[in-house]
Amino acid sequence: MMKLNDFQKYDVTLLIPYEKYFELIYETKYLLEARLNSDRIFVAQKSFFGCNRRTAVSKASDWYNKALKKVLGHPHDKMFVNDPCGEVVYDQGFVCTDLRNKYLDDPTIDRLIKEAGGDLGREDTKTPAASVKRLRKRRKQEVQLTDRLIQSSGGTIYYKMTELCDSKTGRSKVRKIKLASKSLIKAKKEVVRRGLDRFENFADTKELLPLKLSTSAKAA
Repeated sequence: MMKLNDFQKYDVTLLIPYEKYFELIYETKYLLEARLNSDRIFVAQKSFFGCNRRTAVSKASDWYNKALKKVLGHPHDKMFVNDPCGEVVYDQGFVCTDLRNKYLDDPTIDRLIKEAGGDLGREDTKTPAASVKRLRKRRKQEVQLTDRLIQSSGGTIYYKMTELCDSKTGRSKVRKIKLASKSLIKAKKEVVRRGLDRFENFADTKELLPLKLSTSAKAA
Protein backbone atom coordinates (compact mmCIF):
# COMPACT_ATOMS: atom_id res chain seq x y z
CA MET A 1 0.00 0.00 0.00
CA MET A 2 1.41 3.39 -1.01
CA LYS A 3 1.63 6.03 1.71
CA LEU A 4 0.22 9.51 1.14
CA ASN A 5 3.66 11.13 1.20
CA ASP A 6 5.19 8.58 -1.21
CA PHE A 7 4.29 10.67 -4.22
CA GLN A 8 7.53 10.84 -6.23
CA LYS A 9 8.16 8.19 -8.87
CA TYR A 10 11.66 6.71 -9.23
CA ASP A 11 12.59 4.43 -12.12
CA VAL A 12 14.81 1.43 -11.51
CA THR A 13 16.77 -0.07 -14.41
CA LEU A 14 17.99 -3.65 -14.22
CA LEU A 15 20.75 -5.03 -16.44
CA ILE A 16 20.50 -8.82 -16.45
CA PRO A 17 22.99 -11.09 -18.27
CA TYR A 18 21.44 -13.32 -20.92
CA GLU A 19 21.89 -16.63 -19.11
CA LYS A 20 20.91 -15.15 -15.75
CA TYR A 21 17.59 -13.93 -17.10
CA PHE A 22 16.41 -17.44 -17.94
CA GLU A 23 17.95 -18.80 -14.77
CA LEU A 24 15.92 -16.23 -12.88
CA ILE A 25 12.73 -17.53 -14.46
CA TYR A 26 13.59 -21.20 -13.91
CA GLU A 27 14.90 -20.86 -10.36
CA THR A 28 12.49 -18.34 -8.86
CA LYS A 29 9.56 -18.44 -11.30
CA TYR A 30 9.84 -14.64 -11.27
CA LEU A 31 8.92 -13.36 -14.73
CA LEU A 32 10.33 -9.89 -15.25
CA GLU A 33 9.41 -8.22 -18.52
CA ALA A 34 12.60 -7.13 -20.25
CA ARG A 35 14.07 -6.36 -23.67
CA LEU A 36 17.30 -7.76 -25.07
CA ASN A 37 19.86 -5.19 -26.21
CA SER A 38 22.73 -5.56 -28.69
CA ASP A 39 25.12 -6.68 -25.94
CA ARG A 40 22.89 -9.66 -25.11
CA ILE A 41 21.86 -8.00 -21.85
CA PHE A 42 18.24 -7.97 -20.79
CA VAL A 43 17.11 -4.50 -19.71
CA ALA A 44 14.14 -4.36 -17.36
CA GLN A 45 12.33 -1.41 -15.80
CA LYS A 46 10.47 -1.14 -12.52
CA SER A 47 9.13 1.89 -10.65
CA PHE A 48 9.04 2.71 -6.97
CA PHE A 49 7.40 5.61 -5.16
CA GLY A 50 8.82 7.48 -2.21
CA CYS A 51 9.00 10.84 -0.47
CA ASN A 52 12.70 11.07 -1.45
CA ARG A 53 15.38 9.10 -3.24
CA ARG A 54 16.67 7.50 -0.04
CA THR A 55 13.26 5.94 0.58
CA ALA A 56 12.95 4.73 -3.01
CA VAL A 57 16.42 3.16 -2.94
CA SER A 58 15.57 1.41 0.32
CA LYS A 59 12.41 -0.05 -1.22
CA ALA A 60 14.23 -1.09 -4.39
CA SER A 61 17.01 -2.75 -2.37
CA ASP A 62 14.54 -4.72 -0.26
CA TRP A 63 12.70 -5.90 -3.36
CA TYR A 64 15.92 -6.88 -5.15
CA ASN A 65 17.26 -8.80 -2.16
CA LYS A 66 14.05 -10.79 -1.78
CA ALA A 67 13.26 -11.47 -5.43
CA LEU A 68 16.50 -11.37 -7.42
CA LYS A 69 19.67 -11.49 -5.35
CA LYS A 70 19.69 -15.28 -5.00
CA VAL A 71 20.20 -15.60 -8.76
CA LEU A 72 21.69 -12.28 -9.86
CA GLY A 73 24.00 -11.66 -6.92
CA HIS A 74 25.09 -8.23 -5.66
CA PRO A 75 23.07 -5.39 -7.25
CA HIS A 76 25.97 -2.94 -7.66
CA ASP A 77 26.33 -3.55 -11.41
CA LYS A 78 22.77 -4.66 -12.13
CA MET A 79 20.41 -2.19 -10.45
CA PHE A 80 20.37 1.57 -11.06
CA VAL A 81 17.94 4.17 -9.71
CA ASN A 82 17.44 7.51 -11.44
CA ASP A 83 17.42 10.92 -9.75
CA PRO A 84 14.47 12.82 -11.26
CA CYS A 85 14.49 15.62 -8.67
CA GLY A 86 18.24 16.22 -8.55
CA GLU A 87 18.56 15.16 -4.92
CA VAL A 88 22.06 13.76 -5.34
CA VAL A 89 24.37 16.78 -5.12
CA TYR A 90 27.97 17.20 -4.09
CA ASP A 91 28.85 19.32 -1.06
CA GLN A 92 31.31 19.25 1.84
CA GLY A 93 29.10 16.83 3.75
CA PHE A 94 28.70 14.37 0.87
CA VAL A 95 28.86 10.71 1.97
CA CYS A 96 29.41 8.14 -0.77
CA THR A 97 27.77 5.31 1.16
CA ASP A 98 24.64 7.27 2.07
CA LEU A 99 21.63 5.34 0.77
CA ARG A 100 20.51 8.46 -1.10
CA ASN A 101 23.75 8.38 -3.13
CA LYS A 102 23.82 4.67 -4.00
CA TYR A 103 22.86 2.79 -7.18
CA LEU A 104 23.28 5.88 -9.33
CA ASP A 105 22.64 5.75 -13.07
CA ASP A 106 25.25 6.99 -15.56
CA PRO A 107 23.81 10.50 -16.12
CA THR A 108 23.72 11.15 -12.38
CA ILE A 109 27.26 9.82 -11.86
CA ASP A 110 28.61 12.00 -14.68
CA ARG A 111 26.91 15.09 -13.25
CA LEU A 112 28.08 14.34 -9.72
CA ILE A 113 31.71 13.84 -10.76
CA LYS A 114 31.61 17.13 -12.63
CA GLU A 115 30.18 18.92 -9.59
CA ALA A 116 32.86 17.41 -7.35
CA GLY A 117 35.65 18.98 -9.39
CA GLY A 118 38.05 16.07 -9.05
CA ASP A 119 37.07 14.95 -5.54
CA LEU A 120 35.00 11.98 -6.74
CA GLY A 121 35.41 9.19 -9.27
CA ARG A 122 33.55 6.05 -10.33
CA GLU A 123 33.77 3.13 -7.94
CA ASP A 124 35.47 0.27 -9.78
CA THR A 125 35.94 -2.46 -7.18
CA LYS A 126 34.26 -5.86 -7.58
CA THR A 127 31.74 -5.37 -4.78
CA PRO A 128 31.61 -1.62 -4.15
CA ALA A 129 29.68 -0.13 -1.27
CA ALA A 130 28.70 2.89 -3.37
CA SER A 131 28.50 4.18 -6.94
CA VAL A 132 31.30 6.73 -6.50
CA LYS A 133 34.42 6.98 -4.37
CA ARG A 134 36.57 9.79 -3.05
CA LEU A 135 39.75 10.51 -4.97
CA ARG A 136 40.88 13.18 -2.52
CA LYS A 137 40.50 13.13 1.23
CA ARG A 138 37.89 15.44 2.65
CA ARG A 139 39.30 18.48 4.36
CA LYS A 140 38.83 18.45 8.09
CA GLN A 141 37.02 21.58 9.15
CA GLU A 142 36.98 22.82 12.71
CA VAL A 143 34.15 24.86 14.19
CA GLN A 144 35.03 27.76 16.49
CA LEU A 145 32.61 27.47 19.42
CA THR A 146 34.16 30.21 21.58
CA ASP A 147 37.45 32.10 21.70
CA ARG A 148 39.15 29.03 23.15
CA LEU A 149 36.84 26.10 22.41
CA ILE A 150 36.88 24.44 18.99
CA GLN A 151 35.12 21.35 17.67
CA SER A 152 36.57 18.96 15.10
CA SER A 153 34.65 17.53 12.15
CA GLY A 154 34.25 14.34 14.17
CA GLY A 155 32.56 16.15 17.06
CA THR A 156 35.49 16.21 19.51
CA ILE A 157 35.83 19.45 21.48
CA TYR A 158 39.26 20.92 22.24
CA TYR A 159 40.35 23.72 24.54
CA LYS A 160 43.07 26.04 23.25
CA MET A 161 45.29 26.67 26.26
CA THR A 162 47.90 29.41 26.19
CA GLU A 163 51.19 28.34 27.74
CA LEU A 164 53.64 30.71 29.39
CA CYS A 165 55.79 32.87 27.14
CA ASP A 166 59.17 31.61 26.04
CA SER A 167 61.83 33.76 27.71
CA LYS A 168 64.02 33.66 24.58
CA THR A 169 61.48 34.43 21.87
CA GLY A 170 58.91 36.24 23.99
CA ARG A 171 56.14 34.31 22.27
CA SER A 172 53.38 32.34 23.94
CA LYS A 173 52.42 28.87 22.72
CA VAL A 174 48.90 27.56 22.19
CA ARG A 175 48.20 23.89 22.89
CA LYS A 176 44.96 22.02 22.14
CA ILE A 177 43.61 19.98 25.04
CA LYS A 178 41.09 17.26 24.21
CA LEU A 179 37.90 17.36 26.27
CA ALA A 180 35.57 14.50 27.11
CA SER A 181 32.46 16.67 26.87
CA LYS A 182 30.32 16.59 23.74
CA SER A 183 28.33 19.80 24.26
CA LEU A 184 29.38 23.41 24.70
CA ILE A 185 27.80 23.80 28.15
CA LYS A 186 29.47 20.67 29.51
CA ALA A 187 32.77 21.63 27.86
CA LYS A 188 32.81 24.97 29.69
CA LYS A 189 32.20 23.22 33.00
CA GLU A 190 34.94 20.69 32.26
CA VAL A 191 37.43 23.48 31.55
CA VAL A 192 36.71 25.02 34.96
CA ARG A 193 36.70 21.65 36.74
CA ARG A 194 40.07 20.67 35.28
CA GLY A 195 41.48 24.13 35.88
CA LEU A 196 42.56 24.55 32.28
CA ASP A 197 41.79 28.26 32.35
CA ARG A 198 43.73 29.08 35.51
CA PHE A 199 46.71 30.53 33.63
CA GLU A 200 44.74 32.49 31.04
CA ASN A 201 44.54 35.75 33.02
CA PHE A 202 48.22 35.46 33.86
CA ALA A 203 49.05 34.88 30.19
CA ASP A 204 47.07 37.95 29.16
CA THR A 205 48.96 40.02 31.77
CA LYS A 206 52.29 38.79 30.41
CA GLU A 207 51.29 39.90 26.94
CA LEU A 208 50.50 43.41 28.20
CA LEU A 209 53.59 43.68 30.40
CA PRO A 210 56.08 44.86 27.71
CA LEU A 211 53.66 47.63 26.72
CA LYS A 212 53.38 48.86 30.32
CA LEU A 213 57.15 48.79 30.78
CA SER A 214 57.79 50.79 27.64
CA THR A 215 55.20 53.37 28.72
CA SER A 216 56.83 53.72 32.15
CA ALA A 217 60.28 54.09 30.63
CA LYS A 218 59.07 56.83 28.30
CA ALA A 219 57.53 58.73 31.21
CA ALA A 220 60.82 58.57 33.15
